[in-house]
Amino acid sequence: MTPDRARVEPRPDTFAQQAVEDALARERARIARELHDGVATDLAGAISLFKVYLERSKGEQDETLQSMYEILDRSLKHVRESLADLRPAAIGPDGVTGDLRHQAKEFARLYGIRVELSHVGTEDMLPQQQREVVAQVVREALTNVRRHSGSAFCRVKLGFAARPFLIEVSDEGRGFAAGESAGYGLVGMRERAAGIGGRLEVVSTPGRGTTVFLFGPN
Repeated sequence: MTPDRARVEPRPDTFAQQAVEDALARERARIARELHDGVATDLAGAISLFKVYLERSKGEQDETLQSMYEILDRSLKHVRESLADLRPAAIGPDGVTGDLRHQAKEFARLYGIRVELSHVGTEDMLPQQQREVVAQVVREALTNVRRHSGSAFCRVKLGFAARPFLIEVSDEGRGFAAGESAGYGLVGMRERAAGIGGRLEVVSTPGRGTTVFLFGPN
């Protein structure tokens, strides 16, 4: 057999997985553009008008209008957080582990949530797409901890030494019951895991916290 014929062609399911991931990326980008150009822009404009009015009426501020301003301001922050989730930052020169260490420090500074990060093995052997999915899933899991768990502590374990790799994100928050809706964040994480041939599992008990497991492809 000639060398050309002996060459191993990519498996068909690899093309399918890549196609799914590419389609998801395009859809997230489209939603992000619509949010930015529509809801975010309108909220920013309304907040600016409220701010001008409130600054001009010092001493005679209407408490209802002030409350409306604060609600709009919080809504804009939430929309911007969602945009950041839809358009995650590229992995920096320090790699996934370095980026997550930085995010852990930011969580403690901004939200008072202590993130304990540990890792076994190195991410260097992972393809770029898998590294990106690890970063995205951990970021989304941390966002869920901040938004929903009520926990002041979170543990992130990066297990790169074995195959498949295993990532764990656990908290000590309120948790949720089996069958209870946990929001669209988990749907996105499962889609990302499936896009690299891995899987995502969630274990949660009301009052005892939640653990998200990301298993890499075999």
